[in-house]
Amino acid sequence: MPDIRFTLFDSDNFYQQGLRLLLQDYLHSLNECQRLYPQFSPLALQALDNIEIVFRTPEERWGCACCYRSPYGIPRQRQLTLLILDDTAQQQVKNLSPLFSIHRRDSVYAIRLKLQMALEKFIQQPWMALHAADIWKCQACRLAALSHCEKKVLGLMSSGMSACSIAGLLQRSQKTISAHKRSAMRKLNVRKNSELNRVLLNQRELN
Repeated sequence: MPDIRFTLFDSDNFYQQGLRLLLQDYLHSLNECQRLYPQFSPLALQALDNIEIVFRTPEERWGCACCYRSPYGIPRQRQLTLLILDDTAQQQVKNLSPLFSIHRRDSVYAIRLKLQMALEKFIQQPWMALHAADIWKCQACRLAALSHCEKKVLGLMSSGMSACSIAGLLQRSQKTISAHKRSAMRKLNVRKNSELNRVLLNQRELN
């Protein structure tokens, strides 16, 4: 029996409990198939030894795959992350392969199938699972990815300074200031100034 750990981050306790039972049943089915009909086993179970499957909702309270530290001491490259999405979260998370996410409306069959396909991909191309896990980052990790100049520009913007005033203060061109702002917006995964303004309200993390 492979040593597979499951970790669930979800504020919906009812859904979390149902998912936990589903995962236990799935793992039991895998082990029974391997024991009784090894030639028909859908997965090479030995390749799944010492892995952690993490289901998480894209909520700030849980952090993200980048800052997660396994309580079991399992390294990042042995962690498979699947996002739990609803209609709202699906709009927030762009460019994520359906292979590495489940929807709250998914049936038991659909979740088992997605998990099976994700595990197959994890065995064959583990780098794809790592890339998918990095697509959604919590705000703390997005802020940590900003350069010193980007943080400086955003910090000054949060104080109410215009791009022209910031350019004069930092002795840079307005074009350079705008470039720093655009780069910061990409890293923060915001597309509108109104969304950026909400981030700028948290001045403490930008200074």
